[in-house]
Amino acid sequence: MTNLKTPAYLLFWFVFVGIFAYLIPNFSNDFRYMMVEGTNDVVQSISDIFVSQYRHYFSWGGRTPPHVLAQFLLYKGKLAEALATALCYVGLIYLIYVQGFGKKVSVFNLKLSVIAFISLMIWMCLRAYGEVTYLLVSACNYLFTTTFIFALLLPYTRDISKTKDRGFIFGIMMLLLGVIAGWCNENTGFAICVSTFFLCVYFLYKKKLKLWQVLGLAGMGIGFIILVLSPGNKVRLQMMESEGTFDYYAHIFIAFRIFLICLAQNTIVLVALLYLLIVSYKNKLIKEHKDDFVLPLYLFLTGFLSLAIMVFSPNFPARSSAPFTFFTISSVVSLYFVLKKYEICFINKKVAIALFTVGFAYFALTAANAWGALFTLKQDMVYREASIKEQLDNNVKDLVVEPLTVRSSRYIFLGDVRVKKTYFANEIVARYLHVDSITRTCDDVKIAPHSDFIILQNYGKKTCSTENR
Repeated sequence: MTNLKTPAYLLFWFVFVGIFAYLIPNFSNDFRYMMVEGTNDVVQSISDIFVSQYRHYFSWGGRTPPHVLAQFLLYKGKLAEALATALCYVGLIYLIYVQGFGKKVSVFNLKLSVIAFISLMIWMCLRAYGEVTYLLVSACNYLFTTTFIFALLLPYTRDISKTKDRGFIFGIMMLLLGVIAGWCNENTGFAICVSTFFLCVYFLYKKKLKLWQVLGLAGMGIGFIILVLSPGNKVRLQMMESEGTFDYYAHIFIAFRIFLICLAQNTIVLVALLYLLIVSYKNKLIKEHKDDFVLPLYLFLTGFLSLAIMVFSPNFPARSSAPFTFFTISSVVSLYFVLKKYEICFINKKVAIALFTVGFAYFALTAANAWGALFTLKQDMVYREASIKEQLDNNVKDLVVEPLTVRSSRYIFLGDVRVKKTYFANEIVARYLHVDSITRTCDDVKIAPHSDFIILQNYGKKTCSTENR
């Protein structure tokens, strides 16, 4: 009998993410990538995107593949953005499952409990969920790129259990796709190069290393080099240093603290990983079936490296921990299937039901709060857009806007303008609107060390007053 429960569950997430992505307003970097780099002109054609990204590579940063995608989707409009985001999100859940399983499987044969686990772990453990999922530019940098990388690595992970000689043409394709994967993002580029190198060493040791595997790895390395040698990266770092507020060595200690916070916020999935490893060890699976643990090790190593390398980056935003979360979840799924393979019972059915009940209760509570905040934000933006239009109609060149009644939190991200006219978001919006400046009457009152720590929020009341200026 065809299993329709899992496809229906995935359809729920497609609709959930798609509607949220469609309704969320554009902020900060969205407006930047709506314009041709170096100008205040809105992108009006595909050729504009290529011109923009050529300039971007030399003037700001080297992440060309995700930024080409971001500019293309912004050019196509909200509906295209929302559909692409929803499809990518569901695709990621599927690929996390497939990577853990070690081979492709029909969507009708997916275990609902595992898919539910994956979706809940993403919801509960992903730092800056709202930014990574719904702010399009961030989504292209982390959600879309990681999904692409998961797909690219499938031939490698399938060869762990069963090697297949795929031919020279496939090798050339892997070389080209590898370039794109290595070029996507600094932390994932570094991670896949190192972890896949070790995997190729393993293949060599097992005497099953193939040409396409080497070509794919070479492509990742080439892409990563293209990325890190971008003149724009150097320009960006020089700008940070010229402002006089950046001390690299002092930053290392701050970055290490952020690294620990990222680990802490992934406690649930890390505990699951550790628990399954302990069960595997107690049942002597690690000793007697070592090869079965190559896949979960490879997945975890890729994720961990993507997070650890950020300690040495000049900038360590919360969103950059997304690949770590995704790959760690997949590693847990892989361990689950190893235990199932040897018919090892590792959790009581009643305990599993209780844990899922708690997980879905958390989801229901936080999702309802996020939806309420979203609809309130939409109304706020109606008032703001009317205010801006009125000022523009009166030929005002220094715009002033009121604060919103919603603040950034784990599940809804607001890259709003601030009081300071030279704040990067203010300057981007001013350029987009062709005005001299834009300012907000007051800045949000800080109620947490980072918005990511706010999982529930009170909305409907202004987040600051002029006394906070």
